[in-house]
Amino acid sequence: MKIDKGEISSTQLVFLVTGFLQGAHLLIAFASGITKHDTWMAVLAAIAVSIPLVLVYMSIAQKFPGKTLMQINDTVYGPFLGKIISLCYIWYFLLLASLNLRTVGNFVRTYVMPETPLAAIIIMLVFICAWAVRKGIEVIARCSFIFVAISATLVLTVTVLLIKDMDFTNLLPVFDIPPEKFIQGAHIIAAIPFCQIVTFIMIVPYLNKVKQAKKSALLGVLFGGGQLLIIVARDAAVLGITATIMASPSFQATRAIDIAGILTRLDILVGIVLLITLFLRVSIFYYATVTGLAQLLKLRSYLQLVFPFGVIIISLAAMAYDSITEQVNFTSTVWPLYSLPFEVFIPIVTLIVIKIRRLPRRQGVECR
Repeated sequence: MKIDKGEISSTQLVFLVTGFLQGAHLLIAFASGITKHDTWMAVLAAIAVSIPLVLVYMSIAQKFPGKTLMQINDTVYGPFLGKIISLCYIWYFLLLASLNLRTVGNFVRTYVMPETPLAAIIIMLVFICAWAVRKGIEVIARCSFIFVAISATLVLTVTVLLIKDMDFTNLLPVFDIPPEKFIQGAHIIAAIPFCQIVTFIMIVPYLNKVKQAKKSALLGVLFGGGQLLIIVARDAAVLGITATIMASPSFQATRAIDIAGILTRLDILVGIVLLITLFLRVSIFYYATVTGLAQLLKLRSYLQLVFPFGVIIISLAAMAYDSITEQVNFTSTVWPLYSLPFEVFIPIVTLIVIKIRRLPRRQGVECR
């Protein structure tokens, strides 16, 4: 039984995935210190690696129309092991919501409102996300079209205005770093954000045409990944090697815009893009957390869990890191390995078990 009565179209899923990826260009900066001017190549490699995994995620969802990841785990692994795996995924979604919230909180505090306490920023953001989550996935999906349109327009505008400041020799020479460094950087970018699309197994059940899930997800990956590639290449072309030591290269690159001394300080455009797309990312993780737990507990509604988990997300976000340096170290070394079971191993094993057991064995398998 679906715990949310909303419904989304295949086009809305494309915009959800695109916006989900658009909100990650701040996170790619964690890999730029490793891959240097080859970061744009690492983005391409990450897209190539993530596409087969996205197909795995969508194949699992399509095998069980109308079922979320929690219900699929029960069917594939049995009620005991399935619930243990589901609890692990709920923790994974909760942790992602908290870490992404801390990322946007750090950005706002560093570049927009430096005198504002971090706690005040993340509390305000969580209240907005909680409102969206209570409204359901259909409302979030409708908002995603507006967010993607605004984000794409602003990115295109900034890129056009920066053309005169670009020096594409900053992208050369290609593959001028040790192979292990390139692989590490591509792994970081694949883990954050592309393979986090595993979260959408919680959303595909609300798709009105489940057969189009693969096509919609792949289009979203290509559109969102393409925008990330443009941003990374643009920032490197403008800033050169200094892009690898900045927490937000896009913010710094946009400050180079100066047209007749009138059109300047457009870095606020980057701030707008980051805020609206990171809001979308946090809302999706938040939604997956509360709906997943509600299904695990067999509740009729997830709404009563929204505000209690908002408090938990705020607490985890506030305690996540002692400094931005610690965040960079954690994101570039610990998280890519920590996320492997959730993004790679368990989904692949799940699909193999589905194939071996020939699940579902009959149409409309009863939800456990």
